[in-house]
Amino acid sequence: MKKVSVLFFLALLLLVPACKKEEKQVSQETESQEGEWTSEEVASPTPSTPAKPKPTMKGVMISGWYYDPVYEEDGVTIKTMSANFEAIVGTEVDVYGFYDAADENKGAEMAKGVSIDGAKKDFVHVRYDGEEYYVRDYAIAVDAAAAVVTNSSAYIYTKPNLANMGKNTVPESTIVAVFSEKIPEDEDGLFKKIRYYVPDGKTYTVNGYLMNSSLSFEQSQVAAVMVSEKYKKLRAEGKTDQTVLEELMDNLEFLTF
Repeated sequence: MKKVSVLFFLALLLLVPACKKEEKQVSQETESQEGEWTSEEVASPTPSTPAKPKPTMKGVMISGWYYDPVYEEDGVTIKTMSANFEAIVGTEVDVYGFYDAADENKGAEMAKGVSIDGAKKDFVHVRYDGEEYYVRDYAIAVDAAAAVVTNSSAYIYTKPNLANMGKNTVPESTIVAVFSEKIPEDEDGLFKKIRYYVPDGKTYTVNGYLMNSSLSFEQSQVAAVMVSEKYKKLRAEGKTDQTVLEELMDNLEFLTF
Protein backbone atom coordinates (compact mmCIF):
# COMPACT_ATOMS: atom_id res chain seq x y z
CA MET A 1 0.00 0.00 0.00
CA LYS A 2 2.84 2.38 0.88
CA LYS A 3 4.55 1.47 -2.43
CA VAL A 4 1.46 2.48 -4.43
CA SER A 5 1.30 5.83 -2.61
CA VAL A 6 4.93 6.57 -3.50
CA LEU A 7 4.34 5.76 -7.16
CA PHE A 8 1.24 7.98 -7.23
CA PHE A 9 3.22 10.85 -5.67
CA LEU A 10 6.00 10.51 -8.26
CA ALA A 11 3.44 10.57 -11.07
CA LEU A 12 2.02 13.82 -9.75
CA LEU A 13 5.48 15.37 -9.64
CA LEU A 14 6.00 14.49 -13.29
CA LEU A 15 2.61 15.90 -14.37
CA VAL A 16 2.94 19.30 -12.66
CA PRO A 17 5.97 20.59 -14.70
CA ALA A 18 4.28 19.38 -17.90
CA CYS A 19 1.12 21.31 -17.04
CA LYS A 20 3.13 24.44 -16.22
CA LYS A 21 5.05 24.12 -19.48
CA GLU A 22 1.80 23.78 -21.46
CA GLU A 23 0.27 26.70 -19.54
CA LYS A 24 3.34 28.82 -20.30
CA GLN A 25 3.12 27.89 -24.00
CA VAL A 26 -0.57 28.88 -24.13
CA SER A 27 0.27 32.16 -22.41
CA GLN A 28 2.98 32.94 -25.00
CA GLU A 29 0.59 32.21 -27.85
CA THR A 30 -2.01 34.51 -26.30
CA GLU A 31 0.52 37.31 -25.98
CA SER A 32 1.55 36.78 -29.59
CA GLN A 33 -2.02 36.91 -30.76
CA GLU A 34 -2.72 40.00 -28.69
CA GLY A 35 0.44 41.59 -30.08
CA GLU A 36 -0.73 41.02 -33.64
CA TRP A 37 -4.17 42.45 -32.86
CA THR A 38 -2.62 45.54 -31.25
CA SER A 39 -0.37 46.03 -34.29
CA GLU A 40 -3.38 46.05 -36.61
CA GLU A 41 -5.17 48.58 -34.41
CA VAL A 42 -2.39 51.17 -34.62
CA ALA A 43 -1.56 50.62 -38.30
CA SER A 44 -0.88 53.83 -40.22
CA PRO A 45 -3.91 55.05 -42.23
CA THR A 46 -3.68 54.79 -46.01
CA PRO A 47 -3.32 58.15 -47.83
CA SER A 48 -6.64 59.53 -49.08
CA THR A 49 -7.08 59.66 -52.85
CA PRO A 50 -7.69 63.06 -54.50
CA ALA A 51 -11.35 63.97 -55.03
CA LYS A 52 -12.57 63.13 -58.52
CA PRO A 53 -13.84 66.20 -60.40
CA LYS A 54 -17.62 66.45 -60.69
CA PRO A 55 -19.85 68.37 -63.09
CA THR A 56 -20.26 71.40 -60.82
CA MET A 57 -20.45 74.18 -63.42
CA LYS A 58 -22.60 75.14 -66.38
CA GLY A 59 -21.35 75.84 -69.86
CA VAL A 60 -22.82 76.92 -73.20
CA MET A 61 -21.95 75.32 -76.53
CA ILE A 62 -21.22 77.94 -79.18
CA SER A 63 -19.95 75.54 -81.84
CA GLY A 64 -18.24 72.20 -82.39
CA TRP A 65 -18.90 68.52 -81.78
CA TYR A 66 -19.24 66.11 -78.90
CA TYR A 67 -16.33 63.65 -78.78
CA ASP A 68 -15.80 60.24 -77.20
CA PRO A 69 -12.32 59.56 -75.77
CA VAL A 70 -10.23 56.71 -77.20
CA TYR A 71 -7.91 55.38 -74.51
CA GLU A 72 -4.46 53.78 -74.53
CA GLU A 73 -4.10 50.17 -73.36
CA ASP A 74 -3.83 51.33 -69.74
CA GLY A 75 -7.45 52.50 -69.92
CA VAL A 76 -6.52 55.85 -68.38
CA THR A 77 -4.47 57.87 -70.87
CA ILE A 78 -6.50 59.42 -73.70
CA LYS A 79 -4.93 58.54 -77.05
CA THR A 80 -7.27 60.48 -79.34
CA MET A 81 -10.89 61.58 -79.73
CA SER A 82 -13.69 60.20 -81.90
CA ALA A 83 -16.34 62.68 -83.09
CA ASN A 84 -19.83 61.56 -82.05
CA PHE A 85 -22.35 64.23 -83.09
CA GLU A 86 -22.50 67.97 -83.75
CA ALA A 87 -23.50 70.38 -81.00
CA ILE A 88 -26.44 72.78 -81.31
CA VAL A 89 -25.40 76.36 -80.58
CA GLY A 90 -26.94 77.53 -77.31
CA THR A 91 -27.09 74.10 -75.67
CA GLU A 92 -26.29 74.23 -71.97
CA VAL A 93 -24.11 71.42 -70.61
CA ASP A 94 -22.67 70.42 -67.24
CA VAL A 95 -18.92 70.97 -66.95
CA TYR A 96 -16.57 68.81 -64.86
CA GLY A 97 -14.10 70.54 -62.58
CA PHE A 98 -13.88 73.00 -59.71
CA TYR A 99 -14.46 76.69 -60.35
CA ASP A 100 -11.33 78.83 -60.55
CA ALA A 101 -11.85 82.46 -61.58
CA ALA A 102 -8.13 82.89 -62.32
CA ASP A 103 -8.06 80.04 -64.84
CA GLU A 104 -8.85 80.83 -68.48
CA ASN A 105 -11.14 77.80 -68.60
CA LYS A 106 -12.64 78.57 -65.16
CA GLY A 107 -11.22 75.41 -63.58
CA ALA A 108 -12.82 73.01 -66.05
CA GLU A 109 -11.34 69.51 -66.24
CA MET A 110 -9.21 69.45 -69.37
CA ALA A 111 -7.66 66.89 -71.69
CA LYS A 112 -4.76 68.85 -73.15
CA GLY A 113 -2.53 68.10 -76.09
CA VAL A 114 -4.67 65.25 -77.45
CA SER A 115 -3.63 64.10 -80.92
CA ILE A 116 -6.47 64.43 -83.42
CA ASP A 117 -6.46 65.20 -87.14
CA GLY A 118 -2.68 65.38 -87.09
CA ALA A 119 -2.52 68.11 -84.44
CA LYS A 120 -2.47 68.54 -80.67
CA LYS A 121 -5.74 69.99 -79.36
CA ASP A 122 -7.32 70.77 -76.01
CA PHE A 123 -10.69 69.47 -74.81
CA VAL A 124 -13.13 70.18 -71.96
CA HIS A 125 -14.88 67.35 -70.09
CA VAL A 126 -18.69 67.79 -70.08
CA ARG A 127 -21.93 65.95 -69.43
CA TYR A 128 -24.85 66.30 -71.81
CA ASP A 129 -28.17 64.47 -71.61
CA GLY A 130 -26.76 62.18 -68.91
CA GLU A 131 -23.71 61.11 -70.92
CA GLU A 132 -20.04 62.14 -70.65
CA TYR A 133 -18.26 63.72 -73.61
CA TYR A 134 -15.35 65.98 -74.48
CA VAL A 135 -15.69 69.19 -76.50
CA ARG A 136 -13.09 71.50 -78.01
CA ASP A 137 -12.07 74.33 -75.70
CA TYR A 138 -13.00 77.03 -78.24
CA ALA A 139 -16.49 75.55 -78.69
CA ILE A 140 -17.70 76.12 -75.11
CA ALA A 141 -18.00 79.02 -72.69
CA VAL A 142 -17.62 77.78 -69.10
CA ASP A 143 -19.60 79.40 -66.27
CA ALA A 144 -21.95 81.06 -68.75
CA ALA A 145 -25.58 81.12 -69.89
CA ALA A 146 -27.17 81.40 -73.32
CA ALA A 147 -28.78 84.64 -74.53
CA VAL A 148 -30.15 85.98 -77.82
CA VAL A 149 -29.18 89.26 -79.48
CA THR A 150 -32.39 91.27 -79.96
CA ASN A 151 -30.92 94.44 -81.45
CA SER A 152 -30.21 94.89 -85.15
CA SER A 153 -27.29 97.18 -84.33
CA ALA A 154 -25.66 95.46 -81.36
CA TYR A 155 -22.14 96.82 -81.39
CA ILE A 156 -19.36 94.91 -79.68
CA TYR A 157 -17.42 96.89 -77.10
CA THR A 158 -13.77 96.14 -76.48
CA LYS A 159 -14.11 97.33 -72.87
CA PRO A 160 -17.19 97.68 -70.65
CA ASN A 161 -17.68 101.40 -71.13
CA LEU A 162 -19.43 103.60 -73.72
CA ALA A 163 -16.16 105.09 -74.95
CA ASN A 164 -14.90 101.74 -76.30
CA MET A 165 -17.53 100.81 -78.88
CA GLY A 166 -16.06 98.74 -81.71
CA LYS A 167 -16.83 98.81 -85.42
CA ASN A 168 -18.38 95.33 -85.63
CA THR A 169 -21.90 94.28 -84.71
CA VAL A 170 -23.38 90.93 -83.70
CA PRO A 171 -26.22 89.90 -86.06
CA GLU A 172 -29.72 89.96 -84.64
CA SER A 173 -31.02 86.55 -83.43
CA THR A 174 -27.47 85.33 -82.77
CA ILE A 175 -27.09 83.11 -79.72
CA VAL A 176 -24.19 84.21 -77.53
CA ALA A 177 -22.72 82.89 -74.30
CA VAL A 178 -22.90 85.39 -71.44
CA PHE A 179 -20.38 84.90 -68.64
CA SER A 180 -21.60 84.91 -65.06
CA GLU A 181 -18.60 86.76 -63.69
CA LYS A 182 -19.03 90.29 -62.39
CA ILE A 183 -17.44 93.17 -64.28
CA PRO A 184 -15.74 95.47 -61.71
CA GLU A 185 -15.24 98.29 -64.24
CA ASP A 186 -18.95 98.35 -65.09
CA GLU A 187 -20.23 100.23 -62.05
CA ASP A 188 -23.57 101.03 -63.69
CA GLY A 189 -24.24 97.44 -64.81
CA LEU A 190 -24.71 98.34 -68.46
CA PHE A 191 -22.68 95.50 -70.01
CA LYS A 192 -22.32 91.73 -70.23
CA LYS A 193 -19.14 89.87 -71.16
CA ILE A 194 -19.95 87.61 -74.11
CA ARG A 195 -18.46 85.04 -76.47
CA TYR A 196 -19.81 83.65 -79.71
CA TYR A 197 -18.62 81.75 -82.75
CA VAL A 198 -18.72 83.15 -86.27
CA PRO A 199 -19.88 80.30 -88.58
CA ASP A 200 -17.74 81.16 -91.59
CA GLY A 201 -15.99 77.81 -91.91
CA LYS A 202 -13.06 78.90 -89.77
CA THR A 203 -12.29 78.71 -86.07
CA TYR A 204 -13.31 82.28 -85.36
CA THR A 205 -14.36 83.01 -81.78
CA VAL A 206 -15.33 86.55 -80.78
CA ASN A 207 -14.96 87.86 -77.23
CA GLY A 208 -16.16 91.25 -76.06
CA TYR A 209 -18.96 93.13 -74.34
CA LEU A 210 -22.56 93.83 -75.30
CA MET A 211 -25.01 96.18 -73.67
CA ASN A 212 -27.73 94.56 -71.57
CA SER A 213 -30.37 96.24 -73.70
CA SER A 214 -29.25 94.17 -76.70
CA LEU A 215 -29.76 90.79 -75.01
CA SER A 216 -32.64 88.52 -74.02
CA PHE A 217 -32.24 85.65 -71.58
CA GLU A 218 -35.78 84.38 -72.15
CA GLN A 219 -35.51 80.62 -72.62
CA SER A 220 -38.43 80.65 -75.06
CA GLN A 221 -36.48 82.94 -77.39
CA VAL A 222 -33.25 80.98 -77.01
CA ALA A 223 -35.10 77.71 -77.75
CA ALA A 224 -36.84 79.25 -80.78
CA VAL A 225 -33.54 80.35 -82.33
CA MET A 226 -32.03 76.93 -81.66
CA VAL A 227 -34.92 75.24 -83.50
CA SER A 228 -34.64 77.74 -86.36
CA GLU A 229 -30.93 77.03 -86.78
CA LYS A 230 -31.58 73.31 -86.68
CA TYR A 231 -34.17 73.68 -89.45
CA LYS A 232 -31.83 75.81 -91.59
CA LYS A 233 -29.07 73.22 -91.27
CA LEU A 234 -31.40 70.41 -92.33
CA ARG A 235 -32.57 72.38 -95.36
CA ALA A 236 -28.99 73.15 -96.36
CA GLU A 237 -28.27 69.42 -96.29
CA GLY A 238 -31.37 68.69 -98.36
CA LYS A 239 -33.07 66.92 -95.47
CA THR A 240 -36.46 67.29 -93.84
CA ASP A 241 -37.64 66.47 -90.36
CA GLN A 242 -41.34 66.77 -89.55
CA THR A 243 -40.65 67.01 -85.81
CA VAL A 244 -38.23 69.92 -86.29
CA LEU A 245 -40.70 71.64 -88.62
CA GLU A 246 -43.48 71.33 -86.07
CA GLU A 247 -41.17 72.71 -83.37
CA LEU A 248 -40.35 75.64 -85.63
CA MET A 249 -44.03 76.44 -86.27
CA ASP A 250 -44.76 76.25 -82.54
CA ASN A 251 -41.99 78.76 -81.80
CA LEU A 252 -42.51 81.28 -84.62
CA GLU A 253 -43.95 83.90 -82.27
CA PHE A 254 -40.71 83.91 -80.27
CA LEU A 255 -38.62 84.63 -83.38
CA THR A 256 -40.12 88.12 -83.74
CA PHE A 257 -38.19 90.67 -81.73
